[in-house]
Amino acid sequence: MQEDFNQLPAVLGRDLKDLDKYGSQGTAYIGKVVMSSGEKPVLGRKVLVDVSRPHLMLICGKRGGGKSYTLAVLMEEMARLDPVIKNRVSAITIDTVGIFWGLKLSAGNDSDLKDWDLSAQKTNVKVLVPKGQLAFYEEKKLPIDGAFTLKCSELEETEWMALFRLSWRDPEGILLSRAVQKVREKVGTYYGIDDIISAINSDEESDKSMRQGMISRMQMVKGWNLIEKEGTKISELASPGMITVIDVSSYRQTVGAEGVKDIVVALIGKKLFEQRMLYRKEEEVKLVTENKRSSKMPLVWMMIDEAHMFMPKDEANIALPVLLEWVRVGRQPGLGLILATQRPEKLHPDAISQCDLFISHRMTSQPDIAAVGALRPTYMSTDLNKLYAEMPRQKGFALVIDDNTEKVWMIKVRPRFSWDSSVTASAFLI
Repeated sequence: MQEDFNQLPAVLGRDLKDLDKYGSQGTAYIGKVVMSSGEKPVLGRKVLVDVSRPHLMLICGKRGGGKSYTLAVLMEEMARLDPVIKNRVSAITIDTVGIFWGLKLSAGNDSDLKDWDLSAQKTNVKVLVPKGQLAFYEEKKLPIDGAFTLKCSELEETEWMALFRLSWRDPEGILLSRAVQKVREKVGTYYGIDDIISAINSDEESDKSMRQGMISRMQMVKGWNLIEKEGTKISELASPGMITVIDVSSYRQTVGAEGVKDIVVALIGKKLFEQRMLYRKEEEVKLVTENKRSSKMPLVWMMIDEAHMFMPKDEANIALPVLLEWVRVGRQPGLGLILATQRPEKLHPDAISQCDLFISHRMTSQPDIAAVGALRPTYMSTDLNKLYAEMPRQKGFALVIDDNTEKVWMIKVRPRFSWDSSVTASAFLI
């Protein structure tokens, strides 16, 4: 018997207690249930995803399959939450490809949207780029909101070494660590790269050529205009009701800057974790004394595209231990994590095994399918290979596994309100 198209939407990620109490409030509309396959699949009721409580979501799919598109849909929805919920939530997206600035523009063609009773709209997001790249974005008139920087004193010795791919076994790493320690002991928590250069230059335990080499590296870092005495405050990134995009795409291929994006994720993730742990206590006190949850810092969602770069399975990364803390204990202080990857086989297994919401577009690589096979719960009666084979081949369809409802769904992700700047490049002019 065919399902009634007008029945109540399916709410994923929400237990029965919350569903009875809150209904569909605080959810993101991501698509519709697929009722039948074929060239023109029949779609049923709406599919909503809970974003009022922290979850670990994993979004997979081969290149061009729709991962980043689905991330953008989630951002659009978070920006349109009911104000009461929205002001208790913030989202920070690590943009490794430089595509989410398109959210600030409305979709160019809304014919697909009309079929869904939707219309093209801009999305209120704050797009920040590295200070050293700001002039390029402004010259090209790309829609951004400003620059972000990292506070120099917040980088620990291990993070400085990770920036240059050094370890404690390297003489240069020991020199750099010693210089940072000396500066911290001398001036406290307000210093810049020039102070570290001065400490390296006056180091008497290293030879001249090593000092000169390290000074050249530090001067290169100074030229990035990313690490300064006063960095962007966490409160500016995780402000109530705001969706913030941090564009680190310029550091993908920059010579000598390969580790920068890792440091950005590590520092932001670490500071958010520390502050949410503190504010969570404030919320609990107010719940007891005032019978309501409130604090100056909202719950935080962090969305990471190409997550396997920051949470690799078989190599070290400075961001990995920070993100594993989010995976293991982040839900208690109010930290939700959404990881998108085209290579789940390369992703740390904890990120796969601990996820409670799995969204996968088409995958054809057997190692990647085998990697997410660890997700298969006891309530899932069909193997993933068969489900991928049944998935319609058109772009936008996805398999969803939800631990909260203990159900498996095939859905079609809704069209975006905003401009999709992730489409494949073409030689055609229009």
